Amino acid sequence: MHAANIVGGAPTWVYILLVALVLLGVRRLRTREVPAVVALLPSAAFLIWSIAGANTFAARAGAAPAAVAWLVGAAIGAVSFALLPEPRGERLAGGRVRQPGSRIPLVLYLGVFAIRFACGAWAAVAPAQAFVAIGIGIAVSAAVTTRLLVGVARWRSAHAQTIVA
Repeated sequence: MHAANIVGGAPTWVYILLVALVLLGVRRLRTREVPAVVALLPSAAFLIWSIAGANTFAARAGAAPAAVAWLVGAAIGAVSFALLPEPRGERLAGGRVRQPGSRIPLVLYLGVFAIRFACGAWAAVAPAQAFVAIGIGIAVSAAVTTRLLVGVARWRSAHAQTIVA
């Protein structure tokens, strides 16, 4: 199968998702203050996306392989934060969060998209290997999800920082 057939055969929602991920990542390039709910949206969206993917995988391959793929990915995501830390967000008064500008979210969002797209194409081109391809895609989604959630857990209170300083 030719690459143009794969790109042209992808559903429209895939490209809408790509545009949304680029917009979300570009917004994170600069420091900004947003309501905490807005800051949590990418984490929630990736969590839903990864769990939905794992559910679909479980329906085809069984719960155990889906759980293993998701948990391995989650462990990799948690460890990745130690290897490539991101600047910490700050909790502000009034339920707002200051998110420091960083390229890491954009790289993560595009990376997970590219890998999931490639794994989907792999599964379509080589159906006998679909199990492996989809498992890798699930693990990558779980890794990014966990990394985002660890970042949220690391938000520090601006008030606590002032007291320590």
